[in-house]
Amino acid sequence: MSIKYTILKWYKQIVNSYYQLITLFSPIRKEKVVFFLYRGSKLEGNLQMVFEELKKQFPSKEIYIQTSAKKVGLTILKDLWLIRDAETILIDDYFLAGYLVTPRKGTHIIQLWHATGAFKKFGLSTRNTQFGPSEKYLEILPIHQHYTAAYVSTDISAKYFSEAFGMSPTQIFAMGSPRAEQLMCHVAPPPVKFSHQKKNMTKILIAPTYRAGKVHQESLLRWTDEVREIVKQLPENTLFIIVLHPYENSQDWIPLMNHPQIYVDLQSSANAWMPHVDAFITDYSSAIFEFALFEKPLAHYIPDLEEYTKNRGFYRPIKEITDGDLLHSRKQLIEWINQRHQHEYLNTERMVRENIGDVSGVTEKIVQHIFEPK
Repeated sequence: MSIKYTILKWYKQIVNSYYQLITLFSPIRKEKVVFFLYRGSKLEGNLQMVFEELKKQFPSKEIYIQTSAKKVGLTILKDLWLIRDAETILIDDYFLAGYLVTPRKGTHIIQLWHATGAFKKFGLSTRNTQFGPSEKYLEILPIHQHYTAAYVSTDISAKYFSEAFGMSPTQIFAMGSPRAEQLMCHVAPPPVKFSHQKKNMTKILIAPTYRAGKVHQESLLRWTDEVREIVKQLPENTLFIIVLHPYENSQDWIPLMNHPQIYVDLQSSANAWMPHVDAFITDYSSAIFEFALFEKPLAHYIPDLEEYTKNRGFYRPIKEITDGDLLHSRKQLIEWINQRHQHEYLNTERMVRENIGDVSGVTEKIVQHIFEPK
């Protein structure tokens, strides 16, 4: 065993001992609920919707919000101290503390995964790929383990989440997506108030998926290079609105920020822009399903499809997943952009049915299902 894995094994043993010690004299508090944030510093999407509904339905709950530890280190001790006596823990991403220890009986870890539908493979579905964890790593740190339940959008998605989390299908509940409900039922004004000139331009939202670096790299495609070339041939009445993944390095985009036809939003989510744009371009982001709710043109720019498939993979062939256009070259992408205008329509009924499902009263039903006495 390598030094890296030996150290991780020792660390896990120490953390487990600490957790066992602090739970000895800490009875579970049935009213205590902890929300863990991994992707940012504030509640958003599924967690935000469930948080607000929980306060409405169960005002007596004692709610805590904590930024989750992302790497091994001493900060994990804060997470374990907070959950030592919690009955319910709500997460929407990776949860290191929950993988390092075996949660005590009576503590429930609820996974409200941040993405809607199942597109590219994730979690245990990626084991032994270039992107994913090795079997040796999983023996020490069993990621996505110890979840009590997971809530997903549709039955079609449920079987893939069962695989990704290594959970029994009976623990996966297809009840809809709170973030999709938020998108459709709580539409806010555009994140930015543009000038009259830009307001009348055809707005194309671009939201690349996160791409891992170093040894986990899925492909060599660089979106900054692509946009730098594409913008040279951009129609004068077209505006790119670019929203970066929370893990993306924004420094790479600084050289493009002063271009008059590019707006790089470092504060807002892609969902915040969806009701206010005319078309959407991504590569492999599952945000495509949420954009499908608006029945407007969408496309996948995938010149690296073969490489990405080999190093990470998809749950189904991409042409079966989406109703959007598949663009394999820069030339095709430029032609697609040149064809866009305001008020276009695209029939995305199938995508919504298979990946989103119902958007009415979803959060209320999920909160009742989690917190009402069984």
